[in-house]
Amino acid sequence: MKNTQMKRILLLITLCFITHKAIAQRGPANPKIKALKIAFITEKLNLSEDEAEKFWPLYNKYEKTKFNLLKREKEEIRRKVKASGGIESISDKDAEKYLSIFQEIRKAQYDNKINFHNDLVRFLPAKKVLLLEIAEHEFNRRLMEKWKNRRKNVKGFRNRRQ
Repeated sequence: MKNTQMKRILLLITLCFITHKAIAQRGPANPKIKALKIAFITEKLNLSEDEAEKFWPLYNKYEKTKFNLLKREKEEIRRKVKASGGIESISDKDAEKYLSIFQEIRKAQYDNKINFHNDLVRFLPAKKVLLLEIAEHEFNRRLMEKWKNRRKNVKGFRNRRQ
């Protein structure tokens, strides 16, 4: 029992080191949320030491690419449309250009996920890859619920003070 606990502790320390390095390279992600996500996914997937060693670098690369694609969408479409006065103010030619960029980014997001899954199934059972999708969804849902509850509590506090 103690040997298993020790392995888990070493695994978590290793994961923290790997993700700390990834956070430093990645940028604006909240380190607390990232650490919670790592712990949540590690627990849900029940990764062995060997699996975790292979999994986290791939996951971090996947997340970084996903983040960069979202950033690109924001910079190349959303900001430009907003700066033009909104969707009603842009020309049809600009709309076609933005739609083309949007489709290109969505295809790249899809390809990123497919490549990530293909890399994972080389060393993880397909069941764990599916479990990852469920775990990410569950983590995001819980995070949103906490955020909503926190906002409700803050609003309720403000209303009581007035």
